[in-house]
Amino acid sequence: MHDGGVDWLLPGQRPPFAKWQARPLSPGGRTAADLVLRFEREVGVEAPGPPAADGPHRRAAEKVLRYEVFPPWLIEGVLERPVVEVGDTVGIRMRLPLGMALFFAARVTERFDGPEGHVWRTGFTYRTLVGHPEHGEETFAVEKDVATGRVTVALRSWSRPGTWLTRLGRPAMRRLQRFANEAALGHLSAAATRAPPT
Repeated sequence: MHDGGVDWLLPGQRPPFAKWQARPLSPGGRTAADLVLRFEREVGVEAPGPPAADGPHRRAAEKVLRYEVFPPWLIEGVLERPVVEVGDTVGIRMRLPLGMALFFAARVTERFDGPEGHVWRTGFTYRTLVGHPEHGEETFAVEKDVATGRVTVALRSWSRPGTWLTRLGRPAMRRLQRFANEAALGHLSAAATRAPPT
């Protein structure tokens, strides 16, 4: 089943990943009318300098680069390889009640892991593909202040409705976006601190 490109999956049905790999990026750039979201949470403190090998930064970054950003009960990532690379298609399986799911995808446009001024940033940016419920970009990052050692996880995006269904249900879609981003912060915070998931 599909709606302008979004796939509705029945229980046990495999997502049509190959179909999405052939799709182009969603059209248009950022406009003044787009929704801009910024979600950030401090998740730990390390010694100053580059990220510690097994510190909060690297633990959260491992989840980000494997696109295990969201709790698996909410969103499951479908990848071409274990860790994202520029040009990869990233599948997004959003779980619904009764075993149903929505499937759509985006493409990685940037991956980073290194110092930018006084911050060490690790993560990636993706752009949605034609048929995705939203047109836009999202960046998933773990950022360490190399002077203070403070580690922050961040999700930053801009978007607008990409299908007739999300245009019709725009207020509900906005609430869902905020809910998913807050859930991601909690999930990455647990990974950074090795706390049990909630």
